This record gives sequence, structure tokens and C-alpha cells, in this order.
Amino acid sequence: MPSSSQVPAETLLLRYWDCSGRGIIPRYMAYDAGLDFVDDIISVEETFLGSWATVEKFQPEFAGPFKALPVVKHRGETINETSACAQYVAELAGYMPGHPLDRAKATMIFAHIYDDVHMPISDAIWEFKDWDRDVIGGFGGPTAGLSLKFANLEEILRKNSGDYAVGKAISIADFAIYYIVDLLTRRMMSVKSGPSAVELLFGDKPAIADHQKMMGSRPNIDKFRSSEAWASYGHFLTGKGTLKDKTHELGMGPTELEGFEQLSAKLIAGPT
Repeated sequence: MPSSSQVPAETLLLRYWDCSGRGIIPRYMAYDAGLDFVDDIISVEETFLGSWATVEKFQPEFAGPFKALPVVKHRGETINETSACAQYVAELAGYMPGHPLDRAKATMIFAHIYDDVHMPISDAIWEFKDWDRDVIGGFGGPTAGLSLKFANLEEILRKNSGDYAVGKAISIADFAIYYIVDLLTRRMMSVKSGPSAVELLFGDKPAIADHQKMMGSRPNIDKFRSSEAWASYGHFLTGKGTLKDKTHELGMGPTELEGFEQLSAKLIAGPT
């Protein structure tokens, strides 16, 4: 971790753990746009399992005014909260639409993916939420959960003319869609029941498939995904992912991949 005093105030700094989590979409946008920034990668294992005193982890100099990551530091100011960090980087990168309605649509898609897809899965992996009730299901029952959310995204992409989720230019919404589809596909394909679950979620969604190809072919995204930074955090959804099998000996329950096997098996089994 670079000392904040070593980073010029005019240089953008993105600070998050060594997993995708709540910090990956700002990272994607910053790399894609070629911004001059520091990708400050913090080790979950060294920070929480090492000797670093708890009080130091949550100093505002490290973790911002709300004392939590992600953090964006720029021009002498520090920002917390996932949506605020992502939208600020999107503004710098030129990835927020100009028209108020398009800005609202792009923000809507980003917020939906973060609040209604990413966080329930992350919380279920940590055993804070229930797979059936909070991820696969929904307030409208078993068919109102994860599958419906991706069907809705398919419809949004299909209806918009052009390659993007909103309007005729890339936006924060495109990075959010690309991230969540790619992450779920890769993690599910690493477990026994995953291939069938991936086919169930994405096999009948050509607009999403075309969008993934388009985003993945962007030169700076391809370069980022071949980088050491990506190798250190891009494969993992949560901090559990970085700990791998250590979650058992640490009393943290199933590993991240075991969580994805639970999700995949439940999706295949269908509504209960």
C-alpha cells in the first residue's frame, strides 16, 4: 500500500481489498479510460489476520470519513461508499451520460446490479443472507429472483439501439453488466454444478452474450485482465475468495467456491 503522502494530490487513488467486491467497477472504468491513477490493493489476509492493530485499519487517513473501503482519494478529498466512488470515477472517465434521463438510467442499472444482485450473493457467501430467500427468490417468489434480474438486463440491452446499455455511448451501466455476468460465469464454471447453472442463467440471452464480447474486446480491458493487478483480485467476489480454504480453519464457514456450488446447485434444482 503506498503512503497517501507519496501520492500527489492531483493523482487519483482507488483503494480496495484484493477481491472484486465493491471496488471492481471503478477499477474497470479507470483502467479502460487510461486514467492516471494508483490502484491501491489491500490484502484481506494481511490486514485482518495479521498484526495490524484494529484501530489503524479504520483511521480516516486509510478508510475515509466513513471508515470503510472502497475509498477514492483525489485533489485532497476522500470519498467513501460504492456508488459515490463509482460515479465519481465514471465522471472523470467520461462514462456518465450527458442527458439527465440517460444518467438516471445508467445509475439505475448500476444500482440494481450492485444492490439487488452483487450484494445478496456476497452476503449469502458470508452466510449473512439466505440463498433461497434472498438470492434465488425474491419478494415475488422463486421466479422473481436472480433469473428474472438477468432476463430484465437482457431486455434492456435488446431494446436499446446500438451496442450499449444506455444511449449510444459506453457508460457505468455497461461496466456493471460486464462485471457481474463475467464474475458469476467464471466462478460458477469453477464448481461442479456451475456449467449447468451458467447455461440456465445466460444460455438464452444473446444480447448479454454480444455485450460481453464487445466489452471484453476493448483493448484496455483486455490489457487490465492480463495484468498482475487483475491476477491479485479479479478472480474473487469477496474477501473469502482470497482466503480460499482457510475459511474453514478460521471458523468462517464455507469457502467462496463452496458458496458458488450451493448457488449453482439450487438454481439447477429449481423452485422449492
